[in-house]
Amino acid sequence: MEKCGVCSENLSEGAHCATCEQWFHYQCAGVTKSGYQRLSKDKKLNWRCVKCKPSETAHPPNSPRPDSESDLTGTEAVLTEIRALSAKFAPLEGLKEEVLALKKEFLDFKSSMNTQFSDVVNEFRSKINEMEQRIVLMDKVQCQVDQLQERIDQLEEGSNRNEQWLRMNNIELKGVPQSNNENLIDIVAKIGARINYPVSKNLINFISRVPSQQKEHFKPIIVGFCNRYIKEDFIAAARYELKTSPLTLELEELELKKLHRIALLK
Repeated sequence: MEKCGVCSENLSEGAHCATCEQWFHYQCAGVTKSGYQRLSKDKKLNWRCVKCKPSETAHPPNSPRPDSESDLTGTEAVLTEIRALSAKFAPLEGLKEEVLALKKEFLDFKSSMNTQFSDVVNEFRSKINEMEQRIVLMDKVQCQVDQLQERIDQLEEGSNRNEQWLRMNNIELKGVPQSNNENLIDIVAKIGARINYPVSKNLINFISRVPSQQKEHFKPIIVGFCNRYIKEDFIAAARYELKTSPLTLELEELELKKLHRIALLK
């Protein structure tokens, strides 16, 4: 197992000096582990410790040796200061590598974030466009609904007018006795004969009894003539007959058991 060239303690990994062939703890060598590991293969092979860097600079090959002891002492002092400064600045090389690596990671992260942000923006725009298309479609549907509602209102108004117009052709007969299996058309025909206004089946559009609020009375008969003129002539004939004598029908003719006065109303 290798020993550190500074503290002489065992080490399992560290920095290797290409000049003195010694191993050093990262802390003893003045470098960080991450900074040293980021060095390229060539830089690791040529890496030198603090002692070897200034020694080669201070005594290059074939350089003359100091002539006097004072010069040697001054040189040693300078070298000592240089070694101290080198020891202080040695971590900067590894720190530089760390800064460059962090810068690269930051740029990669920034590029990744820009890509993700762009994807999110595009997706958001796509959803907005889809919602706008749905809104346009809803507006069209609402317009169609409004048109249909307007058409329905017109039809209802027309239906009400037609219903009112048809009611103008109706008369209501009250007080006519009611029996099972009665023939309302025959009853109206007999009333017409009584007032001297013959009423045939083809003059009647519809005829029916309707419920009455007074349960003790007979249900009134609603007669709808084919047109207003027939109705007016029928009423005029009935009024003329009422001036001369009460409008009554013989029970035998109606197949009933009592004699009732028939009220003729518009």
